[in-house]
Amino acid sequence: MNYPVRVVDSDAFDAWRAGLPKGQGFPAAVKAKIAAEGGTLLCWFGEDPDKPVSFQWMCPGCGSTYSGRLGDQPIGGWDWPQWVNSGTLERPTLAPSLGCGNWKRGECVGHWWLRDGELVPA
Repeated sequence: MNYPVRVVDSDAFDAWRAGLPKGQGFPAAVKAKIAAEGGTLLCWFGEDPDKPVSFQWMCPGCGSTYSGRLGDQPIGGWDWPQWVNSGTLERPTLAPSLGCGNWKRGECVGHWWLRDGELVPA
């Protein structure tokens, strides 16, 4: 299943998480809200809003939140990955793929390509 990605600022990112339903664990509540809304969030970070240096995203497979850094060259792997955005800030296309830590441990289906503002299973 593909998931549209809504790019938001850090205040909206925090507000979205603050509005999670009570009574569930945090990742389960995030996953349920992503499923109900049909999409997930991404937030850029950096001093210059037109040139972010990092990002956070929420995995729709397990509900965990992950961070990544941006650079001039894509670098894969788990130790020091680095992403390049060849899309726009509103509709990003990131390389390399996004893999959540739970996917690495075999606990999630969270291995994705972010293409034109949409998470697509890798």
